[in-house]
Amino acid sequence: MQLQEKINQLFIEQQKDWEQLKTAVEQLKRVQVKEFTWGNELKVDVQFNPARITSASAKVDKSSIEKRPCFLCEENRPKVQSGVPFLDKYIILVNPFPILPKHLTITLHSHVPQRIRRKVGDMLTLAELLPDHVVFYNGPKCGASAPDHFHLQAGLKSPILMTGENELRSCLVIESSSKQEVEDRFEDVYQYLHSRQPDEDEPMLNLIAFVENNNYVLHVFPRKAHRPKQFFEEGKRQLLISPGAIDMAGLIITAREEDFNKIKKEDIEDIYSQVSIAII
Repeated sequence: MQLQEKINQLFIEQQKDWEQLKTAVEQLKRVQVKEFTWGNELKVDVQFNPARITSASAKVDKSSIEKRPCFLCEENRPKVQSGVPFLDKYIILVNPFPILPKHLTITLHSHVPQRIRRKVGDMLTLAELLPDHVVFYNGPKCGASAPDHFHLQAGLKSPILMTGENELRSCLVIESSSKQEVEDRFEDVYQYLHSRQPDEDEPMLNLIAFVENNNYVLHVFPRKAHRPKQFFEEGKRQLLISPGAIDMAGLIITAREEDFNKIKKEDIEDIYSQVSIAII
């Protein structure tokens, strides 16, 4: 059975056995989305998804991480949660708090930190085997709510998730019919970004990978900040937005209705300018 068929079957079975997931999938179909446009080409969608409040507000400092059990380790996952093996070192799970249709979490069996170097090939392989999906990576200081356990995520493709460079934020596009070439070019980008952030264990970045027209495509979103200043404000000035790969692509997730209602174009421009770093 092809991997895509196994994943489709997993979604069917998990929704039968897991009431929380079934409810979350139904709620995702009814989430509110509003669109902001800049001219005829540039668009950003904002999604109101209250189920994401835990992820959006997650404390990811070292002390907080050490105090909580890792929810991606097998012994701490819900008993009802099952998965599909991938490359003999990952388990593909249905995400119980989806922001995308067919939202998956791809978790490494080993409890090792969120570091993408040498694993881009795994991303591209998964994108090849799931051609209807984008595969994405949130760096440990760029949206990952579990920076202590390596994982990827995936969800169904949509045009906004496949958007490259635009005037709001930087995106470096690597594309080739050769998987190895994409990996090699990413290594060059990684080394360059590391030279600009030498004190970081990993340069701050988000990645989105997919296969289109028989080409492997990797979008690299270089970052200079984890969260915008609005995240730390109080009262009416606060916007509880913690950008990850999906937000950087152009689908901003708000977990609070008040943020969804009040966010404006100027806020979106300001948030991107704070967290995105220009590629020189």
